Amino acid sequence: MSKHIGVVLAALLIVIVSLVFLPFGHVSAGGWVANQGFEAGEEGFPREWAVTGNARRVDTPPIYSGNWSAQLTGPGDTLTQWVGGVVGLTRYDVWGWIYASRNVTGVIRVDFWQEQGGRQLSPTTTLSATDTAGAYVQQGTTVSAPAETTHVRIRLMGTDWGTGGEVRFDGIGFYPVRRDCFIASAAYGTPMAEEVQVLREFRDGFLLTNRPGQAFVEFYYTISPSISGLIDEYPGLRPIVRAALTPAVAISAVVVNTTPSEKAAAAGLVALASVAVVVWTARRRYKRTQRVCN
Repeated sequence: MSKHIGVVLAALLIVIVSLVFLPFGHVSAGGWVANQGFEAGEEGFPREWAVTGNARRVDTPPIYSGNWSAQLTGPGDTLTQWVGGVVGLTRYDVWGWIYASRNVTGVIRVDFWQEQGGRQLSPTTTLSATDTAGAYVQQGTTVSAPAETTHVRIRLMGTDWGTGGEVRFDGIGFYPVRRDCFIASAAYGTPMAEEVQVLREFRDGFLLTNRPGQAFVEFYYTISPSISGLIDEYPGLRPIVRAALTPAVAISAVVVNTTPSEKAAAAGLVALASVAVVVWTARRRYKRTQRVCN
């Protein structure tokens, strides 16, 4: 079992380093928001989103992650996406990053339907943020799909418009509920630990936006319950696992909170450190071999 702990932690570190340069993906599998970071599109028109009014994608700041965000500047601006493959009687996490200025409120509205444009099965769930003080804020909740659900409709809009106000959206997510970060929660003693929050944010913003990351998340959720159970059974393992998770937490924080150029510099440092460790290990083995030969 301890071998499994090492394998999962090593895989987590490798995946995080590998995905540092992956942009928010154009995900199209059932139950996912396609083009959730608005990276794909032709000029100002984001793919997979129906646009009304002057809503558009822009590559000018403020942007939460990647190179593009969605911009709304008036009451007639809306972005809408229908996501198929939704399973009834299933719980889903929905989230998004919102930037709003001049007392305007950015709004994400989500509702479940039987067929696209067919019969609405649920009340509309609303996530919102008002005048976010020059920064993006994440809003999220968990929603349950009624029986017979096949699609979810996600709409991005603004309310309480004032002169010169704007709303931006980035990193819109919709994903079947999974249990939390088992191993990290067990290691830090609570799912609300700051380190667990950082790993969760990296999962939602980077791992779940591309197929390699999705595959790793599924692997993690498959193997981690037994490992977290072992940590709970033997609390002495907690400081060891926390130490092993430290590089993953540090890299996740860098990926989530820095610009692309800063990420590149950090990745370079990680690569140099990795090479240094390999060289140091090889030299130690060589010296041991020489002593044995002598």
